[in-house]
Amino acid sequence: MTAEPRLSVVTPSYQQADYLPDNLASVSAQRYDDVEHLVLDGGSDDGTVEILEEYEATADHDVWWRSAPDDGQSAAINEGFDRASGEIVGWLNSDDVYVDTTTFARVASWFERTGADVIYGDLAYVDGRSRVTEIDVRPDFDRGKLAHRILIGQPATFFRREVLAEERLDTDLHYCMDYEFWVRLSREYDVRHVRDVLAGFRRHESQKTDDMGPVDEEVAAMLARYRDELPPARNVYASNAVTEAKRLSAAVAESVSFARDPPVLAFDGEVAPLSELLANVGPNAADLRKVVGRVRA
Repeated sequence: MTAEPRLSVVTPSYQQADYLPDNLASVSAQRYDDVEHLVLDGGSDDGTVEILEEYEATADHDVWWRSAPDDGQSAAINEGFDRASGEIVGWLNSDDVYVDTTTFARVASWFERTGADVIYGDLAYVDGRSRVTEIDVRPDFDRGKLAHRILIGQPATFFRREVLAEERLDTDLHYCMDYEFWVRLSREYDVRHVRDVLAGFRRHESQKTDDMGPVDEEVAAMLARYRDELPPARNVYASNAVTEAKRLSAAVAESVSFARDPPVLAFDGEVAPLSELLANVGPNAADLRKVVGRVRA
């Protein structure tokens, strides 16, 4: 019998003591034998250190952490990538979670089945009270549409170690470092979407992307770098409308399935009623504003 591949999770953190316990629990709860969790904290003074000390002392998997001032989120993630020893590596921000207790086992299976270099799954959106309020089925990967939308849900993304042997995040970017990473990786690596809810993305008031002005400016400047590689957003607008219709139909079906037969959550949370999940399906006003802005660019 083939041994399970070692799976490393890299978590950057700063002043996230309110949400970090759910993150750590979602790794600890995995029914998977060979796990390594690396937490790179930027010197928090909100109780994070005490949380990490207890985590290291009680976890039944390998834990490495540090808490000290650093050069920001991208640099911390790069440091984690450098230290990761797993054959598969995930990147999970400190306020996000893995959804259920068999996520890692399924991730390993997806890599074996697809042969891909990078896989990304679907997302559950989690509110500040740790309630799953929406299921977001992501589009299949199409590099030509990256100028139109980001496509990939970062918390639900995993890499083969070979991908990270040379590639690192751009530390000059503060908001769209993941977006730029996908554009760059997709030049030469096989990136695949898998229909599987793998991670929970936390929505809360203190997120650094709450003010979208600086985010929009950085995204526009980043995409300008790749203007010669990617078609203008307006060129894929019509085909993306078809993609979105299919994606929303799939999200409705996944929401019904998730509510009727919820998985064993890997964190201390709960699933909202089906009526709420269905009410949240589809793009919100912010999503539409992003699309219009890129089409006009």
